[in-house]
Amino acid sequence: MFPAMSAWTDWCYGSPTMLLYDHKHIIESEAGVQQGDPLGPLYFCCGIMPLVNDINELNPVYNKWYMDDGGIVADVPTLLKVWELIKTRGPALGLHLNPAKCEWSWLNPSRTDACPIRLEGVSDEGQVKLVPHAEIQMLGVPLGSDAFVGDFVGKKLLGRLQSTISKLVEFEDSQSAFYLLRVSFSIVRAVHFMRTTPLHQWRDEAVEFDRTLRKAAEDIFGFPMSDATYAQAALTPKLGGVGLRKVVEHADLAFNASWHEAKKQSQEEWKQPPGVGEYAPQKTASYAFDEQVWQFLIDHSDSRDAQRLRRVAQPHAGGFITAVPSEEDGNDTVLRPRNFRVAVAYRLGVPLLKDPIPCPMCMQTINVYGDHATCCTFSGDLIVRHNAIRNFVNRIASDAPV
Repeated sequence: MFPAMSAWTDWCYGSPTMLLYDHKHIIESEAGVQQGDPLGPLYFCCGIMPLVNDINELNPVYNKWYMDDGGIVADVPTLLKVWELIKTRGPALGLHLNPAKCEWSWLNPSRTDACPIRLEGVSDEGQVKLVPHAEIQMLGVPLGSDAFVGDFVGKKLLGRLQSTISKLVEFEDSQSAFYLLRVSFSIVRAVHFMRTTPLHQWRDEAVEFDRTLRKAAEDIFGFPMSDATYAQAALTPKLGGVGLRKVVEHADLAFNASWHEAKKQSQEEWKQPPGVGEYAPQKTASYAFDEQVWQFLIDHSDSRDAQRLRRVAQPHAGGFITAVPSEEDGNDTVLRPRNFRVAVAYRLGVPLLKDPIPCPMCMQTINVYGDHATCCTFSGDLIVRHNAIRNFVNRIASDAPV
């Protein structure tokens, strides 16, 4: 199938691999693909391809596989033939049927007949499961009723989210806590459902997910966010936000992109569902949406706030948001919790002071947003020297033996 890969394949699998157990026992690995081999899934798919083609010759309505996870739609006699085909031919190809992990569903919602496949001498737990039409799912994607979809997504998306996020909020390092929240627990957790399941079936769960993330971010930042502030925070860091994107705003864009890409990949003709428009990659569509929100915020702000929104959208202005907070390459990417919170507040236009105060150097008034600190023309030599001495004394005190 891939002649150019034959030499590499022979080198990897031409002879048994020697596995050493407990530093003395040798086990010869002679079956299946190697764990961790990036080409392993491809080799497996090539191996079962003849079986998939044989199933196609039975003319089922639907026959799609993702490695060893297949979905087949046909009439009962055809499905029984498919079952026998997989059971007899599969083992020689490395595909062994596990009835307990197989499911049977009637596409007619009103039909409740038992599964026609019944194994002799096998307990009910080991039989093929009969799954109601309203509870059908494939590859972790719920395809049943709206109530089932909402419940399914809620359990997967919100199940342990609160307990996990609570631990992040308790981090002493605010910068690291928010970095983990943004790259591991925010919208990235919902992308699977965003791209596979229409939002109208799980909108309530999406709203709750966004609300939970907003509250967690507020706890990490140390201040509440108004709706306007949250709208900016939900933008990409390239446009002055902090990357706290909302699922309810981007889910339809993700599903639209996924539908078109899946249709192209399958090389089939599909009926376009309601709500799906012209194709636009998810990344492109989300950025365009963020641009519209950013411009809306500028248009509905006073001159000072509009200028702030333009400045925070300049290249590299959000570097402290996207940088990995690690000391591996130095301390430039690491901010103390207080400094990080102040930087985020300043970026989002949140007041830093309760009341205006005079600048200790030039005695001009510093407004509550802290703007004066960035434009004071007086020399800061005295303060710089004072801070250097303070840090030096603090270092000596910290390193001194108790």
